[in-house]
Amino acid sequence: MIVIITANHIFNKVTTTLVFGAEVDMRVKAGDSITLYSDCVIPLGSFIVWWRNCSHEHQPSLFIDSSKIFNEKFPRFSFVPNSSRNSYDLHITNVSVSDEGVYYCAKRESIISKDVNGIIHEKSEYEYGNKTTRLSVLGEKTFFLLFMLICFVLTN
Repeated sequence: MIVIITANHIFNKVTTTLVFGAEVDMRVKAGDSITLYSDCVIPLGSFIVWWRNCSHEHQPSLFIDSSKIFNEKFPRFSFVPNSSRNSYDLHITNVSVSDEGVYYCAKRESIISKDVNGIIHEKSEYEYGNKTTRLSVLGEKTFFLLFMLICFVLTN
């Protein structure tokens, strides 16, 4: 079980979400590109969102939805259509240490309702996937040492 804490800075609200399922550990060299695979099925009328929670003390959580991706607020991040799962994977180019963290996706649906006074309200509901991905970025020295270790193990 993985506990995910998200903060909504607009409403000063913190939500704790329990995500059950596997955690995939991905390691990539700084400067490389990587695709994180979604296990969320997105039906017509729904949207995909991605979160990143960080273990860094000064690194804020990241919330990426389609409106932010398509408005280019995250130039190194893009959604890649995955027709086999009817979803969108997350592609990150030029990965850096600031991208480290636990990533997970969710299906977002907008719920529109009208209260007794006739005022229309919109609320988002999220259905989380069962998989999280822990992204670690290897610096050049770390990557070189890991490469040397693998070479040593393979030759002995």
